[in-house]
Amino acid sequence: MKIQQKTGQSTENKVKKLLEDSGFVVNKPIPDNGIDLEVSCKGAPKKKVLVQIKGRGWNQKNKRYRWFQIRTTPKQREDALKSGLSISEAWKKKVELCDYFIFVAEKYDECWVFPKDIVFQIIQINKCKYGNRTDNKCGKQAEMDLDIQHNGKSLTEIYAEYKNNTDIIKTKLKN
Repeated sequence: MKIQQKTGQSTENKVKKLLEDSGFVVNKPIPDNGIDLEVSCKGAPKKKVLVQIKGRGWNQKNKRYRWFQIRTTPKQREDALKSGLSISEAWKKKVELCDYFIFVAEKYDECWVFPKDIVFQIIQINKCKYGNRTDNKCGKQAEMDLDIQHNGKSLTEIYAEYKNNTDIIKTKLKN
């Protein structure tokens, strides 16, 4: 098994445990079409939120432990173009699939729980640093590096309220 697959499994298990320990019911949809988990409250199983997980493992050659990416498939890029998006914005279709993204930085034992509107913000901020990379310009991926600076602060500082915060999911499910 590849290291990336091991990281994917371990981070998904970590998120599942975090959510279950927070009182949620967690299911894995089959097939996985960009949605890693369906989450609901025990008392209201019909109301669900959709979650995608992005993980960074313990050992990173580039020493970037809070640097996540949304990758797109050729079909998703084609669909983005058909819908009127530019190829470099194909990632938007993938972000729209889910209500929440949970970024797991294993080295720091962190789970960043972001609603999709915050993911949009993070990607826009990252475009200043990573937007000219070939893979970003051709729509293959979008970067979400939480350690970069924006207006003199790191994104981990700007978005600190989302670190290990499953309460925002509870709020959403109760409304």
